[in-house]
Amino acid sequence: MNALIIIPIIIILLIALFIGTPVFCGIGFTAVALLMLLMGSKFINQFGLIAYLQGTSTNQLVAPMFILMAELLSRGGLAEDVYYVLNKYLKKLRGGLAISTTLACTVFAAMCGSSPATAASIGKISVGEMTKRGYDKGFSAATVAAGGTLGVMIPPSVVLVGYGILTETSIAQLLVAGLLPGLMLAALLCVSIIIRSYFKPGLVGIDKNNKGTDTLRAEIAEAESKTTVREDLAKIVPILVLIVLVFGTMYTGVATPTESAGIGVIGAMIILLFKKKMNFAMFRETMLGTSKTGVMIMFMMIAGFCLSYVVSYLGIATNIARLVAGSGLNRWIIMILIYVIWLILGALMDTNAMIVLTIPFVFETLVSLGFDPLWIGVVSTLCVEIGMITPPVGLNLFVLKSSTDVPMSAIIKGSIPYVVILLIGLVILSAFPGITLLLPSTM
Repeated sequence: MNALIIIPIIIILLIALFIGTPVFCGIGFTAVALLMLLMGSKFINQFGLIAYLQGTSTNQLVAPMFILMAELLSRGGLAEDVYYVLNKYLKKLRGGLAISTTLACTVFAAMCGSSPATAASIGKISVGEMTKRGYDKGFSAATVAAGGTLGVMIPPSVVLVGYGILTETSIAQLLVAGLLPGLMLAALLCVSIIIRSYFKPGLVGIDKNNKGTDTLRAEIAEAESKTTVREDLAKIVPILVLIVLVFGTMYTGVATPTESAGIGVIGAMIILLFKKKMNFAMFRETMLGTSKTGVMIMFMMIAGFCLSYVVSYLGIATNIARLVAGSGLNRWIIMILIYVIWLILGALMDTNAMIVLTIPFVFETLVSLGFDPLWIGVVSTLCVEIGMITPPVGLNLFVLKSSTDVPMSAIIKGSIPYVVILLIGLVILSAFPGITLLLPSTM
């Protein structure tokens, strides 16, 4: 009977969200309403205790610290450095500009952990470069949107941090678990660009007679004469060292995720100071941006824990797990149904909100079916990624529309093939969970 309570919970949540209520307010209101109706006002003090414990927990520092690192690197113009260096050495390839854009998104994702931030930062510089060289506008914008989704998978992923806090799963292991799947997805996107550029050369500014290649060679020669290899290395090596340092300290256990995030912040500041890109105005904007995003995530996590407390006390999650286990359905049929829910919600709402909203209800069920908590975190994050470029409401599509002059219809049309590629990635991770679990097992 308790399992049926999920129906009014979902109704209350949907009403709260669709009338324009902020997500954390909608989740918090639902938790308070259920507590007052089904548990009694004597339990209300538990919410205050949850808020205090989460607000003073060192785990809650991980996300804001990584966000601060991302803000510093983004506002410091390091995304441009990564893009132009990769672009210089890869654009000789057919579709090389699109490949360098995807790889730049991969590198920047490893610096910032945010999909919209990755798409916005790389999109501002790459879409114009591609369209100027004859690339299809929709293809160019969709390439950035798809590459931007890597920001919520490759560590440091703010979404995986939130999942770890909510489910009490090791944050360090979760972040490490996201590396190989993220690199695999980046490889799939690059391979798809190469294949599509040969079957549809018009996408990359080359017609059927291969015209346009001479112009491209001239541009390459001009670009290569502007900077030396040493100057290029000076731009990109410090960033790569910082990424390795942050990831390596977590992987080896030398530092906790919070400490690794702190190392990342200090490293980002040092890089910007040496490059003379740090000033008071930029620092002020960085701290304000970090505060806004960090506080939003903290309130969302507190609201999620309050809802989880109610769900746990009422035995909803346990009863759902028992109901599913006793249904006789194959566990993969259940998993596919949950995939569908995640994909739909991922297209409709913020990434962290989707995790906070659904994990309290399905986590216990999936664990009881034998799925590994680390693998659940990665595939749920991938579903969010796919949702972010799924027409017509994927968040990254709107990010690209706001930062470029490409029509929304062209962005949507260009994103559909990338949705298929990411779905193939989801199938691969489902068929071979060892890809996700390999690195955490060696920690």
